[in-house]
Amino acid sequence: MNQQPVEKKVLSDGLRLDVHSIFYTIQGEGPLVGRPAVFVRLAGCNLNCQMCDTEYTQGRKPMTRWRLITAIGTLLPKPKGLVVITGGEPFRQNIVPLCNTLNRLGHTVQIETNGTLPVFSSLDDAVIIVCSPKTPKIHRSVQARCRDYKYVIEAGNVDEKDGLPITVLGLGTHAVARPGPEDVVYITPLDTGDEKENKRHTQQAIKSCMAHGYTLNVQLHKVIGVP
Repeated sequence: MNQQPVEKKVLSDGLRLDVHSIFYTIQGEGPLVGRPAVFVRLAGCNLNCQMCDTEYTQGRKPMTRWRLITAIGTLLPKPKGLVVITGGEPFRQNIVPLCNTLNRLGHTVQIETNGTLPVFSSLDDAVIIVCSPKTPKIHRSVQARCRDYKYVIEAGNVDEKDGLPITVLGLGTHAVARPGPEDVVYITPLDTGDEKENKRHTQQAIKSCMAHGYTLNVQLHKVIGVP
């Protein structure tokens, strides 16, 4: 079970961020799946999903915007590439200076959020937001900007009306926020580490996709064995 603490939103100028890790990999999920990307994992989250398998707390370090941008540049094989800002919860910190600078340098910037915190109004429109809802409501500013939604499917925990989860990752909240009619939905089977259980979750994910027209998310990075 996830024992990492809940952390509140930090108010700052965004010129220095609390970073967990930076690494180069293949984007395994969502609308840009398959693309090489530098992941910037920011430390801390405002939620505590009990079945979350991501480490976002230990080993954090403060980094300036330009130090981050330099580190990203050393990892990418070309001057311009995909940069994914993830966590934890990215919107817990002021990521506008980092994202807008990366965007103006020609990078494609994608943010992965749980949707509970507001999108900064000064964030460049070109920045892509992908939401993985964990709670009954998502912030209206996320709804206004986001067109791609990811859900983790667990067998036996699915609303048959729309094929989406009732609760997510052991968080314990019901009626997890739903996407709009024009949004694209990506379905990921829950990975428990147990082959038999994972097969059940995958079969449920396939069923939801086939019945409702969602896109199956098989976590490509895990399939090919990269971080």
